[in-house]
Parts: sequence; C-alpha cells; structure tokens
Amino acid sequence: MTGQHRSTPVRHLLSRWEILFFLAVDILLGLQVFFFNSNIQSLAGIHGAVAVLAWFESFVADHAYAMAPVILLPLIYLLCCPNKPAWERHCLDGLGIYIIFRMVIQLIGLNILVFDSLTSRFLLISQLLLFLPYSLLVWGWIYWRLDTFARGRNHPLFSLDCEGEKPRPIDYFVASFSSVFSASISAIKGNSARARVLILGHGFLIYDVMGLTLSRAVALVQSR
Repeated sequence: MTGQHRSTPVRHLLSRWEILFFLAVDILLGLQVFFFNSNIQSLAGIHGAVAVLAWFESFVADHAYAMAPVILLPLIYLLCCPNKPAWERHCLDGLGIYIIFRMVIQLIGLNILVFDSLTSRFLLISQLLLFLPYSLLVWGWIYWRLDTFARGRNHPLFSLDCEGEKPRPIDYFVASFSSVFSASISAIKGNSARARVLILGHGFLIYDVMGLTLSRAVALVQSR
C-alpha cells in the first residue's frame, strides 16, 4: 500500500512530462537571456544586425517580469492539477510555437555574433552551450507533437528505431539528441517528403551549431 502511494506522485509527474519539458526549456532560455545581458557591455558601440539582436534580448530581459508569470503560472497549475483541463492542449501548443520562434531567433543571433569581432569569447561560448541542448529538446518535442497528431489520423510522419510499434515520447528526444553523435540523423526517418524536409532542417541546424562551435574553438586556440 505504501509503495502504491509513493509511486502515485511519480506516475503523476510522468504523465505530466510535457509540462516538465516546457519548464526545462524555459530555464535554458532564461539562462541564455541572462548570460547575454550580463555580457552586453562587450557589445558597446555596435550597429546593424548585432544592435538589433542586442535590442531584442534587452527587450526580453526588461519585460521578463511580465512574461514569466504568463508562461510559468499556467505550467505550474497544469503540473499540480490532478486532471487535464480542456484548454491544456491549446496552451502547450501555443508555448511550443513560442519556443520554436525563440529557437529561430537564437540561431540567427548566433550566426550574427560569430562574425562580430567585438563579441566576447564567453558570451558566444555560453550562448552556444545553452542553445545546443535547448534546440535538441525543442526538436524532440516537434517530432513528437507532429507525429502524435499524424498518428491520430493513422498517417504517421516518422519511423523511429524503438522497441514497440508505437514510439514513446522519450524515443523522439533520443532521436533528436543522437543527431549530435552521428554523421546523419539515422534514428528517425521521414515517411513523407514534408517529414524528410523537416529532418533536413534539423540536420542543418545541428551542423550550423557544431560549425559555429568549432570555428570559435579554433579562434580561441589561434588567439593564444
């Protein structure tokens, strides 16, 4: 009886894995904004695209007091709520669109910063180290969400290397993270042209981030 009571909170958290996912992603995103604004003085005298990026990140940081409750309060409520309210799916999909938008902005920003001679070494390295797990988590969620929707219509978008016929949520994240350690994204395959284009976009992002990291590492070695 005691074991059953102890396992109930664990089962509840497992059933709310998507909420925990969004909380983890928001923490990574918050750390990116924090480290960027902590080193923003290294971008003094900037102009052009870098100035636009600095303005955007400063705007997000300055309005975090308003944005944080809007994002965190619904997530905390959904995490604690014993039943799933009708609006949960719409809320989480809305947050999903937001984190995808921020991922695109962060990727553009990283490509801008790597070519800016005024950018401090710590700023770019910290942004790269935080962006990589952030983007891999987001891509895992994208795969899961789109495939779950498609499977509901009996037209799965992806084929994964997994134990059962129906992939678990963790299988999509494993496929996303395995792309870092493989020359190609082989853990997940598209069943349609659109799905394959999506995987191609994921591969482009990974190669871009790894290329930026390598170029920064080479620059650090050459500067010594």
